[in-house]
Amino acid sequence: MKQFFKSLGYAIKGITAAVVEQRNLKIQLFFALIVIAFGFYFDISQVEWFAIIFCIALVLGFEMINTALEDLVDLVTSEWKPLAGRVKDVAAGATLIASIASVIVGFLVFWKYLVLLIG
Repeated sequence: MKQFFKSLGYAIKGITAAVVEQRNLKIQLFFALIVIAFGFYFDISQVEWFAIIFCIALVLGFEMINTALEDLVDLVTSEWKPLAGRVKDVAAGATLIASIASVIVGFLVFWKYLVLLIG
């Protein structure tokens, strides 16, 4: 059990470092908080909450993996190499795909509430 809490501490340390150091993660957290506030305001269903929370976790997780891969590449080589650039680009692309999918899910969840609010 001691090892579990030690590992949990390392994970929290990693999350904290990513949030403090990564501008994109701060932006994504900001939008996540807005979406969560909308969820409470519109009283979305349990299934809709599942979709929203899953998307938020997916994007934040991908962003942290992207950050870890970028840091690893920088640790391995300080000179520009095409393969190093490709690793960084693919990781960033994965985050972008998750973000686009999340925006689409957010639209599908909230459009009916926004239509009712406007109309």
